[in-house]
Amino acid sequence: MEGFFDDLIDSFKKNGRVEEMRQIARANNFRFKDRERFANQDYLLKSFTIFKGKKDKRLKGVMMKEELAFNADLRVYDYWYFGDFKKRKTTVFELKCAEFDFPKFEIRTKGLFNKMSELVLSKDKVFPGATDFHATYEIITDDSEGLETELNLQSLDFILDKKNMLVEGDGDYLLIYFLYKQIPAREIMEEYEDVLDFVDVIFKNDEGEFV
Repeated sequence: MEGFFDDLIDSFKKNGRVEEMRQIARANNFRFKDRERFANQDYLLKSFTIFKGKKDKRLKGVMMKEELAFNADLRVYDYWYFGDFKKRKTTVFELKCAEFDFPKFEIRTKGLFNKMSELVLSKDKVFPGATDFHATYEIITDDSEGLETELNLQSLDFILDKKNMLVEGDGDYLLIYFLYKQIPAREIMEEYEDVLDFVDVIFKNDEGEFV
């Protein structure tokens, strides 16, 4: 219901954040939509952790661009989730690339409970040699071997350097975001370029050559 009222407000009053993203899109040759219904999104996207929850969901300020260097379609948007207690807003960088073939995975920061439990119980890890990475992050997947063929150690280092950068993938989709953080308009293109650098790292093997 709260999402309905938010739609109503937007229909009568311009959303300042959306207008900022429209300006960014125009200046950087993106296509643009004010909003998209979550119900109309690809079924694969709907299963990602960032989109969990039964309350109203909206995509706002949707910037779209084809990156020919990666044969990828990219979208940047604010994901709004109207939870029980407050609206949560997260700027999402979404890539759909025919060159990707990810098993479903999620890379997220470790909570205190997970850090403490690992002091008692050890478990197999994807890229077990990446000790610095595993001190801060955990990788969740049912196909460790498959994921190790799609990612590399350099991509884990990139994530670690970005601090609180979260990543999800499945098939030809890759999502990058900072949970519940709405990237300031003036920083969106800088983050976008970092996303392109991250994809470039993924496409390189450990010797620095393209796969």
